[in-house]
Amino acid sequence: MTRQFAPTPLDPLVVGDLLDLARRAPSAGFSQGLHFLVLSGDSLSRFWELTGAGEWFAAKQPGVLLAPVIVLPLADPTAYTARYAEGDKSGHGLDDAANWDVPFWLTDAAMAVQNLLLLAEERGLGALYFGIFRNARTLLDSLGVPPHVVQVGAVALGQRAPEDAPTGSPTKRPRRPLEEIIHHRQW
Repeated sequence: MTRQFAPTPLDPLVVGDLLDLARRAPSAGFSQGLHFLVLSGDSLSRFWELTGAGEWFAAKQPGVLLAPVIVLPLADPTAYTARYAEGDKSGHGLDDAANWDVPFWLTDAAMAVQNLLLLAEERGLGALYFGIFRNARTLLDSLGVPPHVVQVGAVALGQRAPEDAPTGSPTKRPRRPLEEIIHHRQW
């Protein structure tokens, strides 16, 4: 994850190409309830201000504020409940969002974010996924996002600064041993 971006603009065609490929993540029932909202310019400034993320990053990791683009991955639960009301998917009660033990609209969006992060890395770009912890709905409303569509975090995108180096928890905590996370036949 990049925490020090270069103040270099990203070509909108590059961003579009990354998002086109990222959206090809799995989609339960091919419901396709994923949306990407690309923030730059004034909408990017509004994002930093309304969510408080600008203040937080300014104090903790100011190099993140140089990212020229923030992508908001958004999930539309109604795309899934409508799809699972169709004849070939009906009969499981999944036409009601409350009946989904695992809300696949979030899972599918998370897989698309993973694609985006991997694609950015493969293209030599910097990327940082982070959560939005304040005023997410206020931000979405100000950007015209329908009320039933939910955010699943944010991805900062841009050129990685030459001085970018790993920081944060992965530099302080060891990765858990494989034998602690893989279980065969039973827990």
